[in-house]
Amino acid sequence: MRGWVLVLLSRRELPDAALPFVLEELETSFDPYLVGAAAMALRAYPVSRAEFASFIARAIENIRAHDQPLSFAAFGDYAQSADAPTALRELLATAAWLGPHGRALIPALVGLRDSGTVPVRLRSDLQTALTLIGEQTTDAANSDECCSFRLTIGRVTWPFAQRQDSREIDGTVLEDHTGTRTTYGEIFKGAPTIVAFFYTRCDNPVKCSLTIWKLANVQKLLEARGLTGRIRTAAITYDPAYDLPDRLLTFGKNRGLRMDNDHRLLRPVDGIAPLRSHFELGVSFAARMVNRHRIEVFLLDPRGRIAASLQRFHWDEADVVDQAAALLADEHPQSPRPLLNGLPAAGPLGAILVACLPKCPLCWSAYLSSAGLTALAG
Repeated sequence: MRGWVLVLLSRRELPDAALPFVLEELETSFDPYLVGAAAMALRAYPVSRAEFASFIARAIENIRAHDQPLSFAAFGDYAQSADAPTALRELLATAAWLGPHGRALIPALVGLRDSGTVPVRLRSDLQTALTLIGEQTTDAANSDECCSFRLTIGRVTWPFAQRQDSREIDGTVLEDHTGTRTTYGEIFKGAPTIVAFFYTRCDNPVKCSLTIWKLANVQKLLEARGLTGRIRTAAITYDPAYDLPDRLLTFGKNRGLRMDNDHRLLRPVDGIAPLRSHFELGVSFAARMVNRHRIEVFLLDPRGRIAASLQRFHWDEADVVDQAAALLADEHPQSPRPLLNGLPAAGPLGAILVACLPKCPLCWSAYLSSAGLTALAG
């Protein structure tokens, strides 16, 4: 059904609001139908962009060993001929659509051609893509632009004054990888925290497993920058009924994760619902099992409030550490400066003085005249 929605999106101009969903499938999906439909939908975007090339490259890498004939003629239809479209064929068509904007794809496409594993029926599609991109070009893609684009579409930030208070979930009980139970408020207040969501039964290697690997890299960067003990990390499971402490501990150890009081794997003891609501998690369930979720990482300020989120796309570890380090300034936010030095800042007398202070020239004139200072009133 999700794939069919993507097919329908490909039949009209793709709106900006739908673009993140299309790119997410290209980067993280191993399902041929979803990848093929997403490749079609991307070609419905009004313009080709160099930033799309990395998503196509990732999709080619993910799907090349899982490709199969597909039919997009009708919902639930199956391919009836050997010349039917495939996910890889749709990706090659999208690479050709990128044209010169797809030059970052050249190494992947040349490697695919030289591997000798491309089916005969797709070799002309591959050569067409290389020709339209310009195989002989020597220009390099601007990786900084690609990274900036990912951050723009995958990140949401909240200024200090606009962050949602965490009181509604401060009492939520969480159990860590050692079996120790404590509350959300006790864990996440006092220092900035980088929080990722995952679950151990995830069968997509570029989602949960990779997220924990990347969190381990974050911990190494924190240590290298002298931020150990000042910035915490945590990973919370979507699947608390299954992910008991021993499973969490094994999963973290196998991916090089440091685990102690500042770096924890956690399960909500009474279920994921409170956290799902508070963080607005992109996860769905079937028969109490996770059936779909997105990549989700959050940065919490020292008050336990969400300061930023990175969703759907692979995130950069150094960038996350930079954002978390910036939150250290929130430990001692500057107090607002008083409007008038020398006047009481609070209390009934201060309020009366402020209320009686003249606000305009006519008021000043009236005050001065009543005091007998008529010359100054003018």
